[in-house]
Amino acid sequence: PAEEEKPKPTEEEKPKPTEEEKPKPAEEEKPKPVEEEKPKPAEEEKP
Repeated sequence: PAEEEKPKPTEEEKPKPTEEEKPKPAEEEKPKPVEEEKPKPAEEEKP
């Protein structure tokens, strides 16, 4: 039967979903909140 002759479903042939290929969400890529990056409050820096 042609059903057995035809190749397997493309689902198995095609690469994994792009969801796994695409880089992690921008939420993880973007740097930490500026609150952590900016220096300590001026209140501590001033003499």
